[in-house]
Amino acid sequence: MKIAFVGAGMIGAGLAVNAALKGHQVSLYDVAPPETVQGTVRGILDSLTEAGAVDAPAASAALAGMSFTQDLAQAVTGARLVQECVPERLELKQATYRSIQELVGAEPVIASSTSGMFPSALAEGALYPERILVGHPYNPSYLLPLVEVCGPRASQDSIDTAMEVYRAMGKEPVLCRKEVHGFLVNKLSWAVMDGAIQAVADGVCSVEDIDKAIMFGPGLRMAVTGQLLTMSLGVPGGFRMMGKKYGNEEEDSGKTAVIQRIADGVDEEIACRPAEFGNTVEGVSKFRDRAFVEILKLHHKI
Repeated sequence: MKIAFVGAGMIGAGLAVNAALKGHQVSLYDVAPPETVQGTVRGILDSLTEAGAVDAPAASAALAGMSFTQDLAQAVTGARLVQECVPERLELKQATYRSIQELVGAEPVIASSTSGMFPSALAEGALYPERILVGHPYNPSYLLPLVEVCGPRASQDSIDTAMEVYRAMGKEPVLCRKEVHGFLVNKLSWAVMDGAIQAVADGVCSVEDIDKAIMFGPGLRMAVTGQLLTMSLGVPGGFRMMGKKYGNEEEDSGKTAVIQRIADGVDEEIACRPAEFGNTVEGVSKFRDRAFVEILKLHHKI
């Protein structure tokens, strides 16, 4: 499968490295000289090698299998997905999509790495707006598996293709079904940051202590089992029993319906987990504890 990356800074180059390490045909386009982009890619591969994520032969093979060009047509022709990572200027992105679609039509899905622009705005004026969506990675893109896919006006085939390609790159795509500021993750991250800043501003704690509080408490848990699964594991019976435990049994019908939907979703999430990660409450808890031990060893807490 050919995957093209248009804009090869740290985000684009990082994602390109992921794709190359999975054996895909990778083409990188940038206005910078190819040797400059190669240097960025080589630096990322060196970081992964030093961290023990890949070995030197695999890193060399990945670099050798990548093509670097200043010719847009050469980069995008034959690509199943084009990952756009140009600077955060709407007019530039729109012009880039128009150029790509004039060259290769509606064949590739175009995914933007933007963290702040809605796909509906990005697709304005495009020849094939239904082929444009957001595929927002998380920094560092070459290590964190998350990619947020958002394209409420994109075709179902475009969404399915993007999800499939990201999984084939070794990423973990999640679907944001509505255009909301911050998509899924930044919206949550900003809320935590606001709370942390306010705690320091109010003299509740030091900067170091608020970071420690997150690192060795909720942040550690969320890194292993997310937020909703984490909270469900904390109460025997999960979300269905939280009202009884915390004395909030009398709730409005709307909130009760949401809690029921979350409880059902947690059940489904657990059942769909691979066995090695635990697909029962007991199994997930055991996996969680093993993961905690490994993370805490890195912090020299065990």
